[in-house]
Amino acid sequence: MLEPQPGHGPSRELVTGATGLVGMYRLAWRLERGWPTVALRRADSNVDRVASFLEERLGAKFERAWASLEWCEADLSDVVGLEEAMAGCHRVFHAAGRVSFKSGDEAQLKAVNQVGTAHVVNAALGAGVTRLVHVSSVAALGRTTDAGGPVHEESDWAEGVGASPYGVSKRAAEMEAWRAEAEGMELIVVNPTVILGDARYGESSGMVYRRVADARRFYPAGGNGFVGADDLIRVMAALDEAADAGKEGILSERFVVCSEDLSYRELMGWVAHGLGVEAPSKPLAGWMLALAWRGATLWSALTGKPAQLTRDMAKNTRVHHRYNTAKVRGVLPGLSFTPIQEVVKETTRGGLQR
Repeated sequence: MLEPQPGHGPSRELVTGATGLVGMYRLAWRLERGWPTVALRRADSNVDRVASFLEERLGAKFERAWASLEWCEADLSDVVGLEEAMAGCHRVFHAAGRVSFKSGDEAQLKAVNQVGTAHVVNAALGAGVTRLVHVSSVAALGRTTDAGGPVHEESDWAEGVGASPYGVSKRAAEMEAWRAEAEGMELIVVNPTVILGDARYGESSGMVYRRVADARRFYPAGGNGFVGADDLIRVMAALDEAADAGKEGILSERFVVCSEDLSYRELMGWVAHGLGVEAPSKPLAGWMLALAWRGATLWSALTGKPAQLTRDMAKNTRVHHRYNTAKVRGVLPGLSFTPIQEVVKETTRGGLQR
Protein backbone atom coordinates (compact mmCIF):
# COMPACT_ATOMS: atom_id res chain seq x y z
CA MET A 1 0.00 0.00 0.00
CA LEU A 2 1.25 3.47 -0.88
CA GLU A 3 2.08 5.84 1.93
CA PRO A 4 -0.16 8.93 1.95
CA GLN A 5 1.52 11.81 0.13
CA PRO A 6 0.53 15.49 0.00
CA GLY A 7 -2.17 15.93 -2.63
CA HIS A 8 -3.24 12.29 -2.72
CA GLY A 9 -5.96 9.93 -1.41
CA PRO A 10 -5.94 9.92 2.41
CA SER A 11 -4.67 13.51 2.68
CA ARG A 12 -6.98 16.39 3.63
CA GLU A 13 -9.48 17.34 0.91
CA LEU A 14 -12.07 20.08 0.41
CA VAL A 15 -15.27 18.98 -1.32
CA THR A 16 -17.25 21.76 -3.00
CA GLY A 17 -20.90 21.08 -3.71
CA ALA A 18 -20.90 18.82 -0.67
CA THR A 19 -24.68 19.03 -0.25
CA GLY A 20 -25.32 18.10 -3.90
CA LEU A 21 -25.66 14.61 -5.34
CA VAL A 22 -22.06 14.02 -6.44
CA GLY A 23 -20.66 15.79 -3.39
CA MET A 24 -22.62 13.61 -0.97
CA TYR A 25 -21.43 10.43 -2.67
CA ARG A 26 -17.85 11.72 -2.49
CA LEU A 27 -18.23 12.45 1.22
CA ALA A 28 -19.51 8.93 1.82
CA TRP A 29 -16.54 7.44 -0.05
CA ARG A 30 -13.97 9.40 1.95
CA LEU A 31 -15.61 9.16 5.36
CA GLU A 32 -16.03 5.40 5.02
CA ARG A 33 -12.25 5.23 4.74
CA GLY A 34 -11.61 7.66 7.58
CA TRP A 35 -9.97 10.27 5.36
CA PRO A 36 -9.88 13.88 6.64
CA THR A 37 -12.45 15.87 4.71
CA VAL A 38 -13.71 19.45 4.65
CA ALA A 39 -17.20 20.02 3.23
CA LEU A 40 -18.16 23.34 1.69
CA ARG A 41 -21.70 24.62 2.23
CA ARG A 42 -23.67 27.80 1.57
CA ALA A 43 -25.58 29.54 4.35
CA ASP A 44 -28.88 28.08 3.07
CA SER A 45 -27.58 24.57 2.29
CA ASN A 46 -29.56 21.59 3.57
CA VAL A 47 -27.04 19.85 5.82
CA ASP A 48 -29.70 17.66 7.44
CA ARG A 49 -30.26 15.69 4.25
CA VAL A 50 -26.52 15.09 4.00
CA ALA A 51 -26.57 13.65 7.52
CA SER A 52 -29.53 11.39 6.61
CA PHE A 53 -27.81 10.21 3.44
CA LEU A 54 -24.53 9.49 5.18
CA GLU A 55 -26.22 7.71 8.08
CA GLU A 56 -27.87 5.31 5.65
CA ARG A 57 -24.65 4.79 3.72
CA LEU A 58 -22.22 4.47 6.60
CA GLY A 59 -24.33 2.62 9.18
CA ALA A 60 -22.36 1.99 12.36
CA LYS A 61 -19.52 4.20 11.12
CA PHE A 62 -21.75 7.26 10.84
CA GLU A 63 -21.40 8.86 14.30
CA ARG A 64 -17.62 8.85 14.26
CA ALA A 65 -17.46 9.87 10.61
CA TRP A 66 -19.92 12.75 11.08
CA ALA A 67 -17.98 14.03 14.07
CA SER A 68 -14.80 14.04 11.98
CA LEU A 69 -16.33 15.93 9.05
CA GLU A 70 -15.44 19.62 9.05
CA TRP A 71 -17.99 22.03 7.56
CA CYS A 72 -17.00 25.41 6.16
CA GLU A 73 -19.52 28.04 5.08
CA ALA A 74 -18.61 29.96 1.94
CA ASP A 75 -20.13 30.84 -1.40
CA LEU A 76 -18.32 30.31 -4.72
CA SER A 77 -18.23 34.09 -5.08
CA ASP A 78 -16.23 34.42 -1.84
CA VAL A 79 -12.58 33.91 -2.79
CA VAL A 80 -11.32 34.75 0.71
CA GLY A 81 -13.76 32.33 2.31
CA LEU A 82 -12.82 29.63 -0.18
CA GLU A 83 -9.12 30.05 0.53
CA GLU A 84 -9.76 29.88 4.28
CA ALA A 85 -11.76 26.66 3.76
CA MET A 86 -8.84 25.19 1.79
CA ALA A 87 -6.29 25.90 4.54
CA GLY A 88 -4.30 22.71 5.12
CA CYS A 89 -5.99 20.89 2.23
CA HIS A 90 -3.73 19.19 -0.28
CA ARG A 91 -6.55 18.59 -2.70
CA VAL A 92 -9.87 20.06 -3.87
CA PHE A 93 -12.73 18.01 -5.30
CA HIS A 94 -14.80 20.55 -7.23
CA ALA A 95 -18.35 19.30 -7.73
CA ALA A 96 -20.27 22.52 -7.08
CA GLY A 97 -22.22 23.85 -10.03
CA ARG A 98 -25.59 24.80 -11.43
CA VAL A 99 -27.56 22.61 -13.85
CA SER A 100 -30.24 24.35 -15.90
CA PHE A 101 -31.48 24.30 -19.47
CA LYS A 102 -34.11 26.99 -18.93
CA SER A 103 -34.24 30.17 -20.96
CA GLY A 104 -33.03 33.18 -19.00
CA ASP A 105 -30.61 31.28 -16.73
CA GLU A 106 -27.51 32.16 -18.76
CA ALA A 107 -26.22 34.80 -16.32
CA GLN A 108 -26.65 32.52 -13.29
CA LEU A 109 -24.99 29.62 -15.11
CA LYS A 110 -22.00 31.80 -15.92
CA ALA A 111 -21.80 33.19 -12.38
CA VAL A 112 -21.83 29.76 -10.71
CA ASN A 113 -20.12 27.48 -13.21
CA GLN A 114 -17.55 29.69 -14.92
CA VAL A 115 -16.87 32.51 -12.46
CA GLY A 116 -17.34 30.23 -9.47
CA THR A 117 -14.76 27.77 -10.82
CA ALA A 118 -12.37 30.67 -11.48
CA HIS A 119 -12.69 31.63 -7.81
CA VAL A 120 -12.10 28.03 -6.71
CA VAL A 121 -8.96 27.89 -8.85
CA ASN A 122 -7.68 31.22 -7.56
CA ALA A 123 -8.30 30.17 -3.97
CA ALA A 124 -6.63 26.79 -4.52
CA LEU A 125 -3.55 28.43 -6.01
CA GLY A 126 -3.40 30.84 -3.11
CA ALA A 127 -3.82 28.05 -0.54
CA GLY A 128 -1.10 25.88 -2.09
CA VAL A 129 -3.43 23.03 -3.07
CA THR A 130 -1.59 20.22 -4.87
CA ARG A 131 -4.36 18.59 -6.91
CA LEU A 132 -7.69 19.68 -8.35
CA VAL A 133 -10.25 17.02 -9.28
CA HIS A 134 -12.80 18.76 -11.48
CA VAL A 135 -16.27 17.37 -12.18
CA SER A 136 -17.20 18.71 -15.61
CA SER A 137 -19.86 17.31 -17.95
CA VAL A 138 -20.24 15.80 -21.41
CA ALA A 139 -22.18 18.99 -22.13
CA ALA A 140 -18.76 20.69 -22.22
CA LEU A 141 -17.65 18.46 -25.10
CA GLY A 142 -18.27 19.07 -28.79
CA ARG A 143 -21.14 17.50 -30.70
CA THR A 144 -19.57 17.74 -34.17
CA THR A 145 -17.96 14.31 -34.39
CA ASP A 146 -16.97 12.63 -37.64
CA ALA A 147 -19.88 10.88 -39.36
CA GLY A 148 -22.04 11.46 -36.30
CA GLY A 149 -19.96 9.06 -34.20
CA PRO A 150 -19.99 8.86 -30.41
CA VAL A 151 -18.81 11.93 -28.49
CA HIS A 152 -15.32 11.58 -27.03
CA GLU A 153 -12.74 13.70 -25.23
CA GLU A 154 -11.40 15.27 -28.42
CA SER A 155 -14.73 16.01 -30.13
CA ASP A 156 -14.60 19.38 -31.86
CA TRP A 157 -16.26 22.19 -29.97
CA ALA A 158 -18.38 24.71 -31.84
CA GLU A 159 -20.70 27.09 -30.00
CA GLY A 160 -24.11 27.05 -31.59
CA VAL A 161 -23.73 23.46 -32.85
CA GLY A 162 -25.71 21.56 -30.24
CA ALA A 163 -24.23 23.73 -27.47
CA SER A 164 -26.67 24.73 -24.73
CA PRO A 165 -26.03 27.69 -22.39
CA TYR A 166 -25.34 25.08 -19.72
CA GLY A 167 -22.76 23.40 -21.97
CA VAL A 168 -21.14 26.75 -22.75
CA SER A 169 -20.85 27.52 -19.03
CA LYS A 170 -19.41 24.08 -18.22
CA ARG A 171 -16.85 24.38 -21.01
CA ALA A 172 -15.83 27.80 -19.71
CA ALA A 173 -15.56 26.31 -16.21
CA GLU A 174 -13.34 23.57 -17.55
CA MET A 175 -11.07 26.17 -19.14
CA GLU A 176 -10.63 27.70 -15.69
CA ALA A 177 -9.65 24.27 -14.36
CA TRP A 178 -7.05 23.94 -17.12
CA ARG A 179 -5.66 27.31 -16.03
CA ALA A 180 -4.88 25.72 -12.67
CA GLU A 181 -2.94 23.00 -14.49
CA ALA A 182 -1.05 25.63 -16.49
CA GLU A 183 -0.01 27.26 -13.23
CA GLY A 184 1.46 24.04 -11.85
CA MET A 185 -1.42 22.26 -10.10
CA GLU A 186 -2.14 18.58 -10.71
CA LEU A 187 -5.44 18.18 -12.51
CA ILE A 188 -7.89 15.37 -13.30
CA VAL A 189 -11.09 16.19 -15.20
CA VAL A 190 -14.06 13.88 -15.63
CA ASN A 191 -16.92 14.47 -18.07
CA PRO A 192 -19.82 12.33 -16.84
CA THR A 193 -23.04 11.75 -18.72
CA VAL A 194 -26.39 11.99 -16.88
CA ILE A 195 -25.67 10.96 -13.29
CA LEU A 196 -28.25 8.77 -11.54
CA GLY A 197 -28.22 8.67 -7.76
CA ASP A 198 -30.66 8.45 -4.86
CA ALA A 199 -34.10 9.24 -6.31
CA ARG A 200 -35.09 11.22 -3.23
CA TYR A 201 -33.03 14.19 -4.36
CA GLY A 202 -35.06 16.13 -6.90
CA GLU A 203 -32.55 18.55 -8.41
CA SER A 204 -30.71 18.04 -11.72
CA SER A 205 -30.78 14.40 -12.90
CA GLY A 206 -33.09 13.42 -10.04
CA MET A 207 -35.86 15.17 -11.95
CA VAL A 208 -35.95 12.16 -14.29
CA TYR A 209 -37.48 10.16 -11.46
CA ARG A 210 -39.99 12.82 -10.54
CA ARG A 211 -41.23 13.25 -14.09
CA VAL A 212 -42.00 9.54 -14.25
CA ALA A 213 -43.60 9.60 -10.80
CA ASP A 214 -45.90 12.40 -11.97
CA ALA A 215 -47.47 9.86 -14.34
CA ARG A 216 -46.42 11.59 -17.55
CA ARG A 217 -47.77 9.54 -20.45
CA PHE A 218 -45.20 10.69 -22.99
CA TYR A 219 -41.51 9.94 -23.30
CA PRO A 220 -38.87 11.79 -25.36
CA ALA A 221 -37.98 10.00 -28.60
CA GLY A 222 -34.22 10.36 -28.17
CA GLY A 223 -31.67 8.93 -25.81
CA ASN A 224 -28.59 9.75 -23.77
CA GLY A 225 -25.70 8.34 -21.79
CA PHE A 226 -26.14 7.49 -18.11
CA VAL A 227 -23.88 6.56 -15.21
CA GLY A 228 -24.58 5.68 -11.58
CA ALA A 229 -23.27 8.11 -8.96
CA ASP A 230 -21.51 5.26 -7.14
CA ASP A 231 -19.72 4.26 -10.34
CA LEU A 232 -18.67 7.84 -11.05
CA ILE A 233 -17.10 8.19 -7.61
CA ARG A 234 -15.45 4.77 -7.95
CA VAL A 235 -13.95 5.70 -11.33
CA MET A 236 -12.64 8.99 -10.01
CA ALA A 237 -11.09 7.25 -7.02
CA ALA A 238 -9.44 4.71 -9.33
CA LEU A 239 -8.01 7.54 -11.45
CA ASP A 240 -6.69 9.19 -8.28
CA GLU A 241 -5.09 5.97 -7.10
CA ALA A 242 -3.52 5.24 -10.48
CA ALA A 243 -2.10 8.76 -10.62
CA ASP A 244 -0.73 8.32 -7.09
CA ALA A 245 1.07 5.20 -8.30
CA GLY A 246 2.71 7.20 -11.08
CA LYS A 247 0.65 5.86 -13.97
CA GLU A 248 0.98 8.06 -17.03
CA GLY A 249 -1.95 9.40 -19.02
CA ILE A 250 -4.12 10.45 -16.08
CA LEU A 251 -2.92 13.78 -14.75
CA SER A 252 -3.65 16.69 -17.10
CA GLU A 253 -6.28 14.62 -18.91
CA ARG A 254 -10.07 14.49 -19.10
CA PHE A 255 -12.23 11.40 -19.27
CA VAL A 256 -15.75 10.68 -20.49
CA VAL A 257 -17.52 8.55 -17.86
CA CYS A 258 -20.59 6.68 -19.08
CA SER A 259 -22.07 3.31 -18.22
CA GLU A 260 -24.59 2.91 -21.03
CA ASP A 261 -26.24 4.79 -23.88
CA LEU A 262 -29.99 4.24 -23.56
CA SER A 263 -33.25 5.49 -25.02
CA TYR A 264 -35.30 7.67 -22.71
CA ARG A 265 -38.17 5.21 -23.13
CA GLU A 266 -36.11 2.33 -21.77
CA LEU A 267 -34.78 4.34 -18.84
CA MET A 268 -38.17 5.76 -17.92
CA GLY A 269 -39.70 2.29 -18.09
CA TRP A 270 -37.21 1.02 -15.51
CA VAL A 271 -37.82 4.07 -13.30
CA ALA A 272 -41.59 3.53 -13.47
CA HIS A 273 -41.15 -0.12 -12.46
CA GLY A 274 -38.94 0.88 -9.54
CA LEU A 275 -41.43 3.47 -8.32
CA GLY A 276 -44.46 1.27 -8.90
CA VAL A 277 -46.16 3.61 -11.37
CA GLU A 278 -47.32 3.27 -14.96
CA ALA A 279 -44.56 3.69 -17.53
CA PRO A 280 -44.82 6.38 -20.23
CA SER A 281 -46.18 4.72 -23.36
CA LYS A 282 -46.37 7.37 -26.07
CA PRO A 283 -43.49 9.12 -27.84
CA LEU A 284 -43.40 12.90 -27.94
CA ALA A 285 -43.96 13.72 -31.59
CA GLY A 286 -42.08 16.53 -33.28
CA TRP A 287 -45.24 18.58 -33.80
CA MET A 288 -46.08 18.31 -30.10
CA LEU A 289 -42.68 19.67 -29.15
CA ALA A 290 -42.94 22.43 -31.77
CA LEU A 291 -46.26 23.58 -30.32
CA ALA A 292 -44.91 23.28 -26.76
CA TRP A 293 -41.77 25.37 -27.22
CA ARG A 294 -43.63 28.02 -29.22
CA GLY A 295 -46.28 28.20 -26.51
CA ALA A 296 -43.61 28.45 -23.83
CA THR A 297 -41.90 31.25 -25.76
CA LEU A 298 -45.17 33.17 -26.08
CA TRP A 299 -45.96 32.70 -22.39
CA SER A 300 -42.47 33.95 -21.52
CA ALA A 301 -42.98 37.05 -23.66
CA LEU A 302 -46.34 37.78 -22.03
CA THR A 303 -45.31 37.15 -18.42
CA GLY A 304 -41.64 38.01 -18.43
CA LYS A 305 -40.88 34.64 -16.84
CA PRO A 306 -38.24 32.26 -18.27
CA ALA A 307 -39.55 29.74 -20.81
CA GLN A 308 -39.65 26.22 -19.37
CA LEU A 309 -39.02 24.76 -22.84
CA THR A 310 -36.91 26.23 -25.63
CA ARG A 311 -36.45 25.25 -29.26
CA ASP A 312 -33.00 23.82 -28.54
CA MET A 313 -34.30 21.81 -25.58
CA ALA A 314 -37.12 20.37 -27.68
CA LYS A 315 -34.75 19.44 -30.48
CA ASN A 316 -32.31 17.84 -28.05
CA THR A 317 -34.93 15.42 -26.69
CA ARG A 318 -35.19 13.77 -30.13
CA VAL A 319 -31.44 13.15 -30.51
CA HIS A 320 -29.81 9.84 -29.55
CA HIS A 321 -26.58 10.96 -27.89
CA ARG A 322 -23.79 8.38 -27.76
CA TYR A 323 -20.46 8.40 -25.94
CA ASN A 324 -17.07 6.73 -26.32
CA THR A 325 -15.39 5.59 -23.07
CA ALA A 326 -12.33 3.97 -24.64
CA LYS A 327 -9.96 6.46 -22.99
CA VAL A 328 -10.96 5.80 -19.37
CA ARG A 329 -11.14 2.07 -20.02
CA GLY A 330 -7.65 2.22 -21.50
CA VAL A 331 -6.06 3.73 -18.39
CA LEU A 332 -8.13 1.59 -16.01
CA PRO A 333 -7.90 -1.98 -17.38
CA GLY A 334 -10.71 -4.20 -16.20
CA LEU A 335 -13.03 -1.27 -15.51
CA SER A 336 -16.68 -2.27 -15.43
CA PHE A 337 -19.86 -0.35 -14.75
CA THR A 338 -23.01 -1.28 -12.92
CA PRO A 339 -25.81 -1.84 -15.49
CA ILE A 340 -28.17 1.12 -15.43
CA GLN A 341 -31.16 -1.13 -14.85
CA GLU A 342 -29.54 -2.18 -11.57
CA VAL A 343 -28.67 1.45 -10.73
CA VAL A 344 -32.30 2.46 -11.22
CA LYS A 345 -33.53 -0.46 -9.10
CA GLU A 346 -31.21 0.51 -6.26
CA THR A 347 -31.77 4.27 -6.42
CA THR A 348 -35.57 3.99 -6.47
CA ARG A 349 -35.69 1.53 -3.60
CA GLY A 350 -36.50 4.26 -1.08
CA GLY A 351 -39.12 5.96 -3.21
CA LEU A 352 -39.09 9.73 -3.61
CA GLN A 353 -39.79 11.05 -0.13
CA ARG A 354 -37.00 12.30 2.07
